[in-house]
Amino acid sequence: MSFFATKSSPDPYGALLDIGSGSVLVAIVHSSKKNAHPEIIWSHREHVPLRDLASLEQASKSVMTALMTAVMELDSTGRKVLAATNPKARISHIQSSISAPWAYTVTKSINYTQEEPFVITKSLIEELIKTTEQKIFDDLKQNETLRELGLQSITAATMSTLANGYRIEEPQDSKATEFSISRANVVAQEPIVEALSENTQKVFAHTTNQKLSFMLMTFSVMRDLLPQIYEIALVDITYEATELGVVRDGSLQYCTHTPFGMYSLAREIAEVLSVPLSEAFGYLHTPEPLAFTESLSEAKKKEIDEIFEAYIERITSLFKETGDELSIPKTIALHVDLNSEPLFLSLIEKAAKRCTKSTPAVTLVTKEIFKQTFDEKATKEFFTHSSDTALLLSALFFHKHHNSTTFTYV
Repeated sequence: MSFFATKSSPDPYGALLDIGSGSVLVAIVHSSKKNAHPEIIWSHREHVPLRDLASLEQASKSVMTALMTAVMELDSTGRKVLAATNPKARISHIQSSISAPWAYTVTKSINYTQEEPFVITKSLIEELIKTTEQKIFDDLKQNETLRELGLQSITAATMSTLANGYRIEEPQDSKATEFSISRANVVAQEPIVEALSENTQKVFAHTTNQKLSFMLMTFSVMRDLLPQIYEIALVDITYEATELGVVRDGSLQYCTHTPFGMYSLAREIAEVLSVPLSEAFGYLHTPEPLAFTESLSEAKKKEIDEIFEAYIERITSLFKETGDELSIPKTIALHVDLNSEPLFLSLIEKAAKRCTKSTPAVTLVTKEIFKQTFDEKATKEFFTHSSDTALLLSALFFHKHHNSTTFTYV
C-alpha cells in the first residue's frame, strides 16, 4: 500500500506527454537505476497559437490539434534522435500528464474505527478503497458543472494509510483501533483522453499509456523531495490556468484552479499597451519583469498595476478555497516556467500573505529538483536539451515511479 511501492524492471526508455492548458510537451527519457536523475534524450513543446479563445471547447480543440502535431514530431524527430543515441533502445513506457482545466484530481479519505483492537486485513483495505471510490464517484455525479464536461476516470492512487493516527506504509496484518485511507482519483475530459489514446496508439500500438494529472504528479515528486513537510500548498501556473493543491497531514486533500495563467495575463497587458501578444508574453519572462513599465505614462502604469492587482486578487480568492475551514498552508511549492519565476514568485507571495497575514515560505519546485537530484554536470546537460520545467518534473516522476504499484491507470 506504500505510495512509493515499486517493482523491479530493467532501465527503460519512456515517452513523456504533458498536456498543458495551452501547449503539449513530448519527450523521450532514459531511467537508469545507477543515476539519481533521469537522462533527457529529446524533447519538444508544441504551443497553441497565442490568440484569444472564445470558449473552453475552442481551447480544447486547439490543444488536441497541438497534441496531434506533437505526437507526429515524437514519431519522426524523436525516434531519429533516440536511434542515434542508442540504436538498440526501444520505448517501453508512455507517461501522459494532463493539467487543469482538462483534468481534475478528486480526493477522499475514509476512517474505520472499533472500540477493541482489530487486525487490518487485505479484505478490509480493499473494502475501504471500494467505499472511497464510490464516494468520489457520487461526488462527481452530484457536481453539475463537472458532469456537464463529460469526464473519464484515468488514475486512482492511495496517498496515505494511517493506523491510530500514525502513518504506516504496509498496514496489512497490523493491529489498530482506528484505520484510515486517503485516495486520489483523477478524471479528465473525455475528448482530451480519447485524442490522447488515439494519437499514441497510432505510434505506440502495443505500449500502455499511463495517464495521470499534473497535480498528482507534482504531489508525488514534492513528497519525494520534501518528505518531512506534511502541510504544503502546491501551485502550478500554466499558460491558461493556475492550479492549487492543498496537502494536509502529508496527503493531497483538495484541488482547485482558476482558468487564468500566463497567456491570460499577457493578453490583458497586450490590450492595454497595444503591442503584439508575443511581446507582452515576453515581458513576463525576464529577470526584471516590471522593467517594461518604466517608460510608460502614469496612466498606462496604473492600468498595468491594476492588471497585476486583479491577478493577485484572483489567486487570493483561490487560496481561500482550501476544501476545509483551515487557511492555506504557510509553506508553498511553486511550479512555473523557469524564466517567469521572478514575477510569479512575487505575485504568489502577495496573494498568500493576504490570506495568512504572514509571509509564506515558498519553495521553487525546479530549484529543489536540481538541488536534490542533479549535480552541476547533469544540470548543464539538461539545459543543453531544454529549459522546460514541466519536462524536468515529468521526467523525475517517471524516473522514480514508472513502475509504481500504487497508481492504478485506467
